[in-house]
Amino acid sequence: MMSWAKTATLPDGYVSNRRITIQPDFVLVRNEVKTPSFDGRSKLNGLLFAGVPCMNSLESILLFCERPAVQGALHRLQRAGADFPVVPQHFCSSSKSLMYGYTFPAVVKVGSAHAGCGKMKIHDHKQMSDFRSILEMMPDEHCMVEPFIESQGDLRIQKIGSNYRAFKRIGISGDWKTNTCTSIMDEIECTERYRRWADAAATFFGGLDILTVDAIIEAETGKEFILEVNGTSSGLHPDKAEEDNGFIKQLLLEKMNLTLC
Repeated sequence: MMSWAKTATLPDGYVSNRRITIQPDFVLVRNEVKTPSFDGRSKLNGLLFAGVPCMNSLESILLFCERPAVQGALHRLQRAGADFPVVPQHFCSSSKSLMYGYTFPAVVKVGSAHAGCGKMKIHDHKQMSDFRSILEMMPDEHCMVEPFIESQGDLRIQKIGSNYRAFKRIGISGDWKTNTCTSIMDEIECTERYRRWADAAATFFGGLDILTVDAIIEAETGKEFILEVNGTSSGLHPDKAEEDNGFIKQLLLEKMNLTLC
């Protein structure tokens, strides 16, 4: 049973525990639509069918449910000659097409899961063979493989409308997945280069109002490589969440006024 938010205004004549029909005029989606334990694409498709305006667009949110679509957009920017250094990757539609030609150790990412799920570090060809046998148990699932980069830290570049932030995260627990282990995350200067990355990513799928660009800093060389782009479901830094939610609220009101008024 779904419950009303504490701040929600109940419809006139609402009776507790009775089903009601909701007809939204505008939608803001801030959660992941597809996770390992939840798939909300049917609800998203209903909103698309009804033509409900949304921020970001419903079409972009649907495409962000599929990691290969986002990575393909990243690679197109890189091939266009932009300053967009993306980590090299192989795409495999199934276990039968799993061929990897870059260096080891490597990282495999199964499907389109987020937040560290479905990822595994592979040390050599023998382990890759073992992983391939596991992937055979998921015949309809794709994966991507990329060389593992020993890092000195991660970067997150955030863009909400015309507001930018940059953060650096350093893991302190020794786990190679810094987004799932204990880490320190501090705000740093959002340089012109980082702003160019965010502005370029904002052109994806017809335009993004809310996004983050995730990158990694190679430990040995200090080079920065872009890992992925996240859309409207991008999480906020706890220390900055109140201010950033204010930016989202203001941007949402501007979009609603433009669309509905």
